[in-house]
Amino acid sequence: MSPSRYRMQISLNVLNHLGLNLYSNRPAVLSEVIANAWDADASEVRVDFHFDEKSITISDDGNGMDLRDVNEKFLFVGYKKRVHEPPLTGRDRKPMGRKGIGKLSLFSIANKIHVYTRRSDKCQESFLMDADAIQAAIESDDPSSSKIYQPEHVPDDVQIPNHGTVIKITDLKKVTLNQQTATSLKKRIARRFGIIGTKYGFHVFVNGNEITVSDRDYFHKARFLFRYGNEEFEEYCENLDVDPETEKSRCFIRSHRFDANGKRDDTGTFCVRGWIAIAGQSSDLDGHDGEDNLNRITLMVRGKVAQEDVLQTFRIGGMITKFLFGEIYADFLDEDHQEDIATSGRQSIAEDDLRYQALTAFIESELKFIWTKSNALKAREGLHLALNSNSSIREWYERLSVRSVRNVAQRLFGVIEQASIEARYKPQFYASTVLAIETFRAKETLDTLQHVDVDNIESFLKQLSDLDALEAEKYRQIVTERLGIINTLEQHIRANEYEKIIQDFLFNRLWLLDPAWERATEFAVQEQTVQTVVEGIPSHGRIDIRYKRVMAGHVIVELKRPHVRVRKTELEEQALKYLDAVRNELRQTNEAESPLEAVCIVDTLPYGWDDPERRARDEQSLHVYSIRVITYKELIKNARQVYTKFIAATSELEWLRKLTASLRDHTD
Repeated sequence: MSPSRYRMQISLNVLNHLGLNLYSNRPAVLSEVIANAWDADASEVRVDFHFDEKSITISDDGNGMDLRDVNEKFLFVGYKKRVHEPPLTGRDRKPMGRKGIGKLSLFSIANKIHVYTRRSDKCQESFLMDADAIQAAIESDDPSSSKIYQPEHVPDDVQIPNHGTVIKITDLKKVTLNQQTATSLKKRIARRFGIIGTKYGFHVFVNGNEITVSDRDYFHKARFLFRYGNEEFEEYCENLDVDPETEKSRCFIRSHRFDANGKRDDTGTFCVRGWIAIAGQSSDLDGHDGEDNLNRITLMVRGKVAQEDVLQTFRIGGMITKFLFGEIYADFLDEDHQEDIATSGRQSIAEDDLRYQALTAFIESELKFIWTKSNALKAREGLHLALNSNSSIREWYERLSVRSVRNVAQRLFGVIEQASIEARYKPQFYASTVLAIETFRAKETLDTLQHVDVDNIESFLKQLSDLDALEAEKYRQIVTERLGIINTLEQHIRANEYEKIIQDFLFNRLWLLDPAWERATEFAVQEQTVQTVVEGIPSHGRIDIRYKRVMAGHVIVELKRPHVRVRKTELEEQALKYLDAVRNELRQTNEAESPLEAVCIVDTLPYGWDDPERRARDEQSLHVYSIRVITYKELIKNARQVYTKFIAATSELEWLRKLTASLRDHTD
């Protein structure tokens, strides 16, 4: 065959895409080195941070390399270990490496990679790979430099007595090294491997501290566990719920085989192991203070993370995904005789692969089962937990003689448990549940009032007094809450935190200005349209302005900056501009005749209002135009007076209920 006139050349620039910027985080990078140690049959790997010299050393006691191994395997970018070597290592391990580019990931976090390695009975090899030298070769005009990079031979500064490999990375890129870094890395490495520990003969240390399963630091968050395969992950889950009848932990063993459609099948082609758990609180999984978000299901292949989160693949409604976390081991995704399923970035899976689609179909069906099962368990336990949390709740529940009402109570307490309310908030939700059920009973009672006659008047009076007491309690709860808000607002005003606090408090709580101004929620589009109009009107000394649609009509509220003092005529002129602009907009919706008021809230009264008579005259003239002026302090005072009266009124209703009950008892 005559020589071809064509030729293919591979440029060193390919390294920019394959490795120099391959990974984005330190744990993923160091995991590649640890994975290489596993493939080299190491029993120990040590990761050490040198804080003073700002370097990281990774050493292992694996097979090590001789000169031929270094050149034909380690420095051969794209060396196919699965093709050129046996399917199992000398210690019967399935190699993790496949494409031969993982070692390049070190350049993602450092510019200089020092490698010291020795194979038994061979000379030690020591060399330096320099990212700057590689980049210089890439940019060189010399054609030969686009094909070959020759690492620099360096002295044996690190001595390896028998066999193994030491990799020291220096000239770090934006990497902060401190004790917190080491502690964090230990946890993250523990979460990236499922083959660490005595069981697998593979021990990993970070700064001399051995990594264990407990370093994953999330098993204790599991409330319910669903296990796949024979490995008893539940032994690590110290806080699993216990079945009160069997006194066994809530761990459920599920079928771990499935077919190409993801359907559970004990003879199915595909097999997984691992676990999926339900957390006690969704907040238990939140990432905070630099911690990872644990609300994910990690996909492991051959004992190493292949995809950090497969959970985000699913679009399952409700609250299901907020409480889930787990690990799924799916080695069938990486069989030697099948196509490589990993993406070029090596941190995720090709989602169009049929094997991956079968796996995700299986996981999705399991998630639906898990959520249904855990909700049923929570619902069953909800009543039990509520009744045992407070003797008063138990006494109240036992007084419920109507079966339908008891069923409602059981269901609502179950809902509280299903929602995974934090323990400190549960008493409040229990109280609300009792009140809601009493409301339910009240409605049931109203249906019987039409049958009241002289023969059952005593029963009627009892029902009526119960309704009065219930209404009083509702008022009391609402008013107590509002008085608390008023007190908080007053504290901020005393601290002169006007601009930061007032808008948030006032514009969302117009009842502070008028108890009748409850917010109407169905006019969001109209509010936005009119809001744009009023914001466009210039005004001196204004903090903010809001138009709101309330049940009683329409209101414009303008907040004046602290210490800005204006004249009555200025306020009137400005407010009329707002009112005219809003009325013009309302005419387009046939609401021009609806009640409309402008309220200006100031820190200091207008000029001349120190004279009560002048203030009264000015207020009267403003009232003609539906304009009102009020100070922040007056707002607080008026709001407190109104709601204090409500408290007094509800107290009278409570005394009335007690008086009625005492009279009934006396009659008996």
